[in-house]
Amino acid sequence: MENYTLHNSWDQARRRLALLEQHLDPMSQRRLTALGLHAGQHCLEVGGGGGSMARWLCRQVSPTGNVTATDIDVRFLKEIDEPNISVRQHDITSENLPAGQFDLVHARWLLHHLQRPDQAIARMIAALRPGGRLLLEEVDFFPVHTSTSRVYIHFMEALTGTVVAASGRDCFWARALPALVADRGLAEVGGEGDIPVLQGGSPLAVFFQLSGEQMRDKVIASGAIGVEDWDAAMVLLDDPNFWALAGAGIAVWGRRP
Repeated sequence: MENYTLHNSWDQARRRLALLEQHLDPMSQRRLTALGLHAGQHCLEVGGGGGSMARWLCRQVSPTGNVTATDIDVRFLKEIDEPNISVRQHDITSENLPAGQFDLVHARWLLHHLQRPDQAIARMIAALRPGGRLLLEEVDFFPVHTSTSRVYIHFMEALTGTVVAASGRDCFWARALPALVADRGLAEVGGEGDIPVLQGGSPLAVFFQLSGEQMRDKVIASGAIGVEDWDAAMVLLDDPNFWALAGAGIAVWGRRP
């Protein structure tokens, strides 16, 4: 996956990912449990990032099940100390996955980085065994436009736009994900959404501050936002009196017949 911008080599990357995991993991775990996750299954976590979901999956499917966790940068996945995990460096944009191997395939906040999300979805479906389940979780930042703060809206547009600029995509598309998955021949396709409320100074706000810190030079250089507005947004995200909607979570699932 060329030109990925939020590199795990950054010295604050682990903390940034942990804050996102704190926000997203309870929802992911609830959905996977509802899809019938159980001991003995063989699971694939695509784009495993900080590794919290891969670690959790290992514990849910033990002692006889196993988890394969992939990413383009596996430094955090290699830290998982579970006997039933296999870590693989893998680029979903250019490499196929083992065909028909898994009872569950999960990916989260991955597809908006990809030029061809449909191609990645097809590869993940091909990795499922008959009867296997797919769960995709994405983010669509349309709710930020409801904010009364022009600074917040401008910051979120500039940040997310620069993060995915290399792929030619944007972060305002995931509302289309249900139809995209439903067109892939899966059975029992379903979905749900959630819209988090962000308070300044909260873990979610700090996640966006850190994302902004990591991306600052590139965003400013792009001309998407000026230094004054950027700095004002950083202050706003630290203010406990500031409230706004963050990106909406869009989850879609289905079963391979």
